[in-house]
Amino acid sequence: MNIASRLSALKYIDIKIKSKRQEIENLKSAILKGQVYSDEPKGSKQGNATEDLNIKIIDGVEKIRAEIHQLMEERTRLINAIEDLDDPLENIVLRLMYVNGYSWQETKRELNYSHATIQRARAKAIEHLVIKDEPTFNK
Repeated sequence: MNIASRLSALKYIDIKIKSKRQEIENLKSAILKGQVYSDEPKGSKQGNATEDLNIKIIDGVEKIRAEIHQLMEERTRLINAIEDLDDPLENIVLRLMYVNGYSWQETKRELNYSHATIQRARAKAIEHLVIKDEPTFNK
């Protein structure tokens, strides 16, 4: 994935994390209570379906937590790279557009610069962006 597509995905990371947290809550609410003993005769079926289901739910929750952790690491790497830009205009243009999710018009209005100036700042910022903690990166 190149830098432009990663930056575009940045504004959706928070939404995705929130969705995954909701998915965890939904899974946790499906955990079944332990076996209840009664005087009824035991059926012929062997195994414990309740326990198996609970194990699957717990494994699913752990998998989702790992995905959330990866998303948060990606978000942190991208934001740190934006913050490391030397040019303050490049920094704020990327911050507004990708971290805050501003449109071109909103960015233009906020900074009081022309559309062309914002486009140039964005293009230069993407050229100057260095993402740390990664072996190589395709621009």
